Formats: sequence, C-alpha cells, structure tokens
Amino acid sequence: MDEGGRATNTTDVAEENGKNAETDTHKHKYTIQNATVPACLIVDATELELTKDRDSLVRVDLEVENGKIVSIKASQPQDKQITQKNAIDVQCGMVFPTFVDMHTHIDKGHTCERSPNLDGSLGGADAACMADEEFWNFHDVRKRMEFSIRSAYAHGTSALRTHLMSGPIQGSIAWPIFAELREKWRGKVELQAVSLVVLSFFRDEDAAMRLADVVQQFGGVLGAAVSCSDAGGTDRDDWTTCGSEMPHLLDTIFRLAAERDLDVDFHVDENGNLESMGLRHIAEAAIRNKFKGNIVCGHCCSLAVQPPEVVNQTIDIVAKANITIVSLPMVNLWLQDRDHPEHPWRKHHRQIPPSHCTRTPRRRGITLMHELRCAGIPVAVASDNTRDQFFGFGDLDMLEVFNQSVRIGHLDKPFDFWANICTSVPADVMRLPTHGRIKIGGPADLVIFHGRCFSEVLGRPQHDRVVIRSGLQIKTDLPDYRELDFDVDKKKYMHAESKHAVNDFALPFFIGCFPGEKTNSSTKIKKRDKQLSLLDQENYAQTVLVSVCVTVIACTVAFTSRFARNSN
Repeated sequence: MDEGGRATNTTDVAEENGKNAETDTHKHKYTIQNATVPACLIVDATELELTKDRDSLVRVDLEVENGKIVSIKASQPQDKQITQKNAIDVQCGMVFPTFVDMHTHIDKGHTCERSPNLDGSLGGADAACMADEEFWNFHDVRKRMEFSIRSAYAHGTSALRTHLMSGPIQGSIAWPIFAELREKWRGKVELQAVSLVVLSFFRDEDAAMRLADVVQQFGGVLGAAVSCSDAGGTDRDDWTTCGSEMPHLLDTIFRLAAERDLDVDFHVDENGNLESMGLRHIAEAAIRNKFKGNIVCGHCCSLAVQPPEVVNQTIDIVAKANITIVSLPMVNLWLQDRDHPEHPWRKHHRQIPPSHCTRTPRRRGITLMHELRCAGIPVAVASDNTRDQFFGFGDLDMLEVFNQSVRIGHLDKPFDFWANICTSVPADVMRLPTHGRIKIGGPADLVIFHGRCFSEVLGRPQHDRVVIRSGLQIKTDLPDYRELDFDVDKKKYMHAESKHAVNDFALPFFIGCFPGEKTNSSTKIKKRDKQLSLLDQENYAQTVLVSVCVTVIACTVAFTSRFARNSN
C-alpha cells in the first residue's frame, strides 16, 4: 500500500489471507474508488442518491467481492476519504460495464484482402462476398471467427450477436462452428447467432421450415434481409423486396418464429431509396401476426431520405410493434451514397484513374437515431462488418463504435442519454439481464478508462483500458493479424500455429493493481528500460567519441593555420 492506503501492486489486491489470485480467483475483496460512471448505466442510481454532474456522470466507489459488485456508494471528497484496505483509486477514470455488440458478421470477417470489394459499393460487396465462398472450410471459418471473438473480448465486450450466412454451403459450415465456439467462450463472451438469407428464400416453405428448425436446434435467432439491396423497394429487386409478395413472406417468417419460440432479427432498408419501406412492412407484419418475441431491425437507412409525413407514420407503427432499431454508423457511412456517374469534368483529367474520380457522398447513410429514440423506440449501435467486403476496417471495439456514432450521428450532450446504446439497450433485446449495466449483486464486469470525462474518453483510443471480468483483470493483448496470412493459390493459411504477439510498449496504467491473470508486462518494461539504458550508454559513448574527434580535428586545423601564418 502507498501512504494513502491505495493498492500499488498486484500482491496488495490479488492475495488475501496468503492465497494466490491464480489459484483462488473468486475470493478477492477490493474497492474501486473515485470511479466516474454514466448514471444511466447504474441500476437504481436515483435510489442510491448519487449526484449527477452536467453530463449526467456520477462519482462512485464500487466494492467488489467474489466477482460481484456488493456495494455502490457516492465517492467522498478527497479530504474526507477514509483509508481502506485493498482500495484502488482510479483517479476519476470513467468506468463502463462491459460492452454488448448486437450486430456483427464474424463468419465473413477478415476476408477483405483475399476477396476485395473493388468499388466499395453494396453491390460490389455482395459480389466479392460470393466470390470468397470458394475459400470457406471449417478451418478457415473457425480461425477467422475465433480471431474476431478474441479481439472483441480484449476490447471489453462480454456479449456478441453475429449474423451467419445460411445458404447450403456456408450455413453448413458456420452454424456448427458457432455452436463449438459458443461453448468454448461461454462465461467470457456470450455468443448469439442469426440466420442470414434473403427474403425470397422464404418462397420455398419447405426450405424455410428446415432453416427455422436448424435455427431452433442451435438456439439461434431467425433472420432475413428485407428491401436490403441497392435497388431495395423497387421492382428491380426480386431478392429482398419481392414486390407484392413481401407481406406474405414476412407472415411466413413471423409464423415460423412463433411456432418455435424464436426471436427475429432483420437487415432492412440498407439503401437510400424513397421506395424502400421494409421497416414499415415488418412492423405491420409483427402487429398483424401478434408476434410476442423480440424484434430487431438493423440499418434502416432509407428512413433518412423519406418525407417527414412518411417518417412519422413509420415511426408510430414501429413503436407499436415494439421493435428495437440497431444502427451501424461506421459501415453505413462507408457503404451508402455510392453512385458512380461519369463526371463531366473528368474529360479534363483523363490521367486520373476512374476509381479515384467518384462522386463525393452527400448522405451519412445512418438512420434517424434521434427521432426514433425520442419516440421511445430502443436504439442501439453495433460494429457490423469487420475487415470484409462490406467494410475493410474495424476491430470489434465497441468504444470505437460509440465514439464514431457520437460524431456521425451528432449524439450531443448529455452523452449519458446515449451511453446505453452499446451496453444495456442491446443487452435487453438479447435477453441478457446481467450484461451492460452496473448493479449491486451483478457481476463485476467492467471497463476502466484513463479518461475522466467523455471529451477525454472519446478524444483518444483508450488503448490502455483495463478490462475486469468477474472481478479479475484480464489480459488485453490483441491477436496478431499475421495469424490470418492466407495463401490464395493454395487456399490455406501460411501459419499453422497461432502466434500471439504482445506489444511490449502497451503498459496499462493500473497494471498490477487489480487481481487477475498475471502478465509479464512489468518484466518486459524492465527489459525495455534496460535496453534503452544500454542504448543511451552506447549513444553517450558515441557522442563523446565524436566530440573528441571533432575537437582534435578542429585543434589540428587551427594549429596548422597558425603555423602556416607564422612561417610566412
């Protein structure tokens, strides 16, 4: 302990009554002091009489015992704080519950290099995704899916829902692997899966029933893409819009789900077409079928281009249908509004490649998060695609998703109003009542940031975050992309074994304070410092040698010049 009674090394907190943290991990008791938490993320914050600041943040002490939060109290002023045993002062750092990422595609993740989308459009992504199917096998999909889960876990996500390609070939691979990984990661990342097929798939009721049975067998969620192409809502889209058949096909989906007690999750209106009204059709079908399960609609981009009277009518129906909307701001910002007309001014710049002379987007591509939220409709955000044909970036870091959502969607202060869109809101619709919130009696699953307010937390990537699971600090080393090096010609990975690379310079700011997995970062830092010290010594010696040489040369030149003058 330091003079103030705060924990300064692993032993102070990780060992109790002589027992080591690694052998007795659930008997730790400690207090996280001076934590800054968005009030909306604390259950019963009002009853706890916590005082909010202008951003609806509260300053609390969280007492942790046996992996659970046993007490939440308002922090005392510094001059009145009582020295406590096993207290960890996070110095007003912001604390979130672990994240919930409710719309991802980890079966397609990390394929953008081997099957690139050459024009960046939604249609180009669909074509490149179909081309990538030739590389799919159990080893390939398992490797990429688990790589994604490891990344999400290290960033502080405790629950993740993925949509799985559910055609005959890809579905037969993805679903069994999902079931395997769900068991392997249970207790670390709770995994859910949604079947992904186009709406026209449900024209074949026998095939639709078989798919629904598979989803039920694997404990999944029934899904479909509705009015979800570049031509969505028009007669040109017979895959996801299906003309006048849409109401009947949606009735089929809701009936199959109700018969099997399944929730439903749709891709819908991922375009900027005025005619794309898939969201309204889904809401009407839910009401018509008196569906009792949870309903999620993702994307809903076309809502942002429709007239106010149409928007208001749709929002009213969506609210009555109890639908949760999930916006995917990063991916929709990237994919939407990608028309490629021939520019009249390009004739003056023929040396510029066509791919570099596209139209600058006018729309942000996101749905109406403010209007939906103000109508009482639950709104969440999620990662969506990660390094695939639809979005060649991302790392399943929900802080990045929240950060970019705030900027793209103008999610203005108080940010507390929006802090639950990546935590408790998605947890609720995923039926995970212990995730995404901080509550007495709940698990001590927390993410602790160095930043003390939203401007600090969202101003930097927070790579030094500390992730606590069941009261224990976990390792947050990210998997190395080199594990995914793929030989396209041989259709196999170049590295048979995973090699977990660790960044020697990534030093968590509270390393050694929390109980949990031992890391060798301290040793690495000492080794690094020793190397730097030796390097400094070597540089110093070189500097001295150079200085001496320069001095000798200067003296020699001066002496020679003086001798020459005297000789004359």
